[in-house]
Amino acid sequence: MLWILQLLAGALLMALSANVFLVPLKLAEGGVTGIGIILYHLLGVPMWVTQVVVNIPILALGLKVKGWRLIRRSLIGVAAYSFFLAVTANVPPITDQVVLAIIYGGLTMGIGLGLVLRSGGSTGGTEVLALVLQQRSGFSVGSMVLAVDTVVLAMAAVAFSPEAAMWAVITLIISSKVVDVVQVGLYSARGVTIITTRPEPIARRIMNEVERGVTIINGTGAFTGEPRTILYTVAQRTELTQVKQIAYAEDPKAFVVVAEVHEVLGEGFRDPSKDMH
Repeated sequence: MLWILQLLAGALLMALSANVFLVPLKLAEGGVTGIGIILYHLLGVPMWVTQVVVNIPILALGLKVKGWRLIRRSLIGVAAYSFFLAVTANVPPITDQVVLAIIYGGLTMGIGLGLVLRSGGSTGGTEVLALVLQQRSGFSVGSMVLAVDTVVLAMAAVAFSPEAAMWAVITLIISSKVVDVVQVGLYSARGVTIITTRPEPIARRIMNEVERGVTIINGTGAFTGEPRTILYTVAQRTELTQVKQIAYAEDPKAFVVVAEVHEVLGEGFRDPSKDMH
């Protein structure tokens, strides 16, 4: 199955990133991996041991609250990541230059985690804990993960040095951005909303000249109380100027809103079947 291959490849890349780039230069970027790096340097605890010990209670709590269906792939992810951490523990570091370690460590960690998340799994840790606590705390998953990462970075500042923690922040930022790219791709699409009194000619020209579909929505202006027609279309970045030119050529008073689109699935864009496992 494709998802298990993605998960295993991602876990291997994450383990190599940790052992080859992050651990040697004390780049405790956050999460359970960051805790493992701190414990490794302070107490000599192997990275894989920390992963297993910390994640067992987290996964048990997740199983109780969220059920087997959610936790199943995370359990496989934790096992794979821990296994590869043990297998690659003796792989020598490639560089002793902190900047190179930050860049390539962040890239490989981001690619690895992105593949794991695309498979529908995770490597446990803060993501699973945040999902579990979300129901009871009311805080978003993102805010709780950020809080945990902040605590880990503070621990790194005390255990190693403030400078080491500052370097680790950069690694975390790089890996987070790469995760997004791996999950949704390098999309350059834009969502365009057009509020106009001349919807038919604008929609027709966009469909004929740009060859993009258009959705027509009936609305009402809150201030005037008058009916308004809203057009919505998704276009590539290279098509955006043409869409705006059409809108203002047909209606100089049109109100146009352009928003960045992170992912588009469907005809004319990405095939959704490629992401279904």
